[in-house]
Amino acid sequence: MSYTNADGLRVLTFGGQGEVIDRGVTESGTLVIDIADFTAIGSTFGAADIDVNKAVIPAGAVITGATLVMTTAATSGGAATLTIGTYNAAGDAIDADGIDAAIALTVIDADGDVVRCDGAQATGVLGYLTADAHVGMLYGTAAYTAGAGKLIVEFKKLV
Repeated sequence: MSYTNADGLRVLTFGGQGEVIDRGVTESGTLVIDIADFTAIGSTFGAADIDVNKAVIPAGAVITGATLVMTTAATSGGAATLTIGTYNAAGDAIDADGIDAAIALTVIDADGDVVRCDGAQATGVLGYLTADAHVGMLYGTAAYTAGAGKLIVEFKKLV
C-alpha cells in the first residue's frame, strides 16, 4: 500500500506503483551528404536526380537543423547561388528551398566556410515529413566551376 513519508514524499509500494504511461518516443538521426563536385549540381532537380540507393530523411521526421561545410572553395563564372530542398521519390518538390534558398557564392568561396541553413524546414517552421525525403540541390544564376563540401542534416523521427 502506498503512503506519504515523514518528509512529505509519496512512496509507492507493490500494487500502488500505478500504470506505465507511454508518452511517445523520438529517434534522432543525422544525414551527412558528401557533395564531391559542385559542377555536377544542375539548374533543375527531378526524378532523374533521385538515387534510391542513397539515404533519405524518413517519413514522420522533423528536420531540426542543417549545416553546409565547404571542403573545397566554390567557384563560378558568374554569381552562382545554391538552393537546397527536399524531394519525394518521384522527384517532386516537398519544399524545393526548405533547407536553404539562394546561398550566395561569396558565402561558400573558401575552404572551411560554414553555412547554418535557414530554410523553413531547417529551422523547424514546417511540420513533419509525410513521405521519405531526398535532399536535392540546384544552382541559380550561373553554374559552378568547382567546389566540394558536406551537408549535415539533423532530424528527429517520431516513432
